Amino acid sequence: MTFDPGKREFLGGAALLAMLGISGPAVAGSAPGIRVEPVQGPNLPMEFPGSGGTVPWLKRVFHLYSGPDGLTRGEQLEVVEPRGQAIATLLRRTAARVTLGGSQPGAGFGFHVASQPTLLIPIFGSMMIGLHDGTEYELRHGDLAYAEDCTGKGHISKAGPEGSFMVAVQLPGEGCPLSGSSDMTKVWSDQAR
Repeated sequence: MTFDPGKREFLGGAALLAMLGISGPAVAGSAPGIRVEPVQGPNLPMEFPGSGGTVPWLKRVFHLYSGPDGLTRGEQLEVVEPRGQAIATLLRRTAARVTLGGSQPGAGFGFHVASQPTLLIPIFGSMMIGLHDGTEYELRHGDLAYAEDCTGKGHISKAGPEGSFMVAVQLPGEGCPLSGSSDMTKVWSDQAR
């Protein structure tokens, strides 16, 4: 006996519904004998209260920007953890592009600039950021870097000894500061949307 695709799909769907135990009044447009009822479940609340613990938060935040001499500067910013909140938001910005990517240990790029302000978020492994003066920052899970060195010599990026898996969130290019300037209130404040 041969089944046409319509019958095969119908029988497969009917078998799935039967396995899930779905029955009830016939749904408009369904085959006779198939009944579907709305799923009945507990009355779930729209919000869930927290347990009173702390919010998992960033351990370290680094900022890369171009100095007046065109060389990238790096600084570690103070991290202020949310207190007394069940849910906290660090940033809400329009992203131009989001990239997920992995690198083998030691793989990376020579001196380059951030073509757009970019948030770098390590998920696994680590990423080494190198500056012209030999300074290196190691970004690990729990860290965040904001690179806005859109001009000048730039920085080096290479995966650490275990490799790296990162998320890069590029913000619109018009957010790039002039060389030698950086206004972090444009990044962190609610007015910088």
